[in-house]
Amino acid sequence: MNTNKSNFKTMKTIFLNINAMKTTKFLLGAVLCFSLFLTSCSDDDDGGTPEQPNEEEVITDVTLTLTNITDTNDVVELKSVDPDGEDGPTAPTITITGNFTAGATYTGVMDLFNSIEMEDITEEVTVTEPDEHFFTYAISGLDISFSRSANDIVRMDGNKLGFETTWVVANNPGTGNITVQLWHESETVDDSNELGTQTGGEPDVDLTFTGVTIQ
Repeated sequence: MNTNKSNFKTMKTIFLNINAMKTTKFLLGAVLCFSLFLTSCSDDDDGGTPEQPNEEEVITDVTLTLTNITDTNDVVELKSVDPDGEDGPTAPTITITGNFTAGATYTGVMDLFNSIEMEDITEEVTVTEPDEHFFTYAISGLDISFSRSANDIVRMDGNKLGFETTWVVANNPGTGNITVQLWHESETVDDSNELGTQTGGEPDVDLTFTGVTIQ
């Protein structure tokens, strides 16, 4: 008789333990489902993770190399080196090497580099993100006809980027200035006047080279 009572108590204990385990599992499952539901609702309310806009490029070295199409030894180089970037306290060092030859035609090519992170920005602008960038130019005091080269990169909107350019120098010596700007995420761009116009956006490059000479 005592043995039966003992067996009954044991079975009762096992039954209660099983029920307790089932209850615990049920409660854990309910909590998990509720947590997933809240997460789903939160995602829906936020509309998902918003896409982050591309930041402006940090460009420390800008070089515009202009090469005479009939004499590759005749090169004009306009260069700016700003070791801490546009927003840093150090002023850029601007150099002009060589003079334009009166009556000659030059092909201009831009080179952009970030020496802080050792990153080639030229490839980023011309290959990865050409549709987010646009070069504009200004020429003053120099008798030069400017155009965007036939080999220039064409954006998806049909405008030429302004990376490769053509400079036709008249037979008229003089000294003047050349301004180069690289715009990031402009609202509108237009290459119909060759030098280029745009609205909105922010300049990644904004440089004026003074004292450029035609001889």
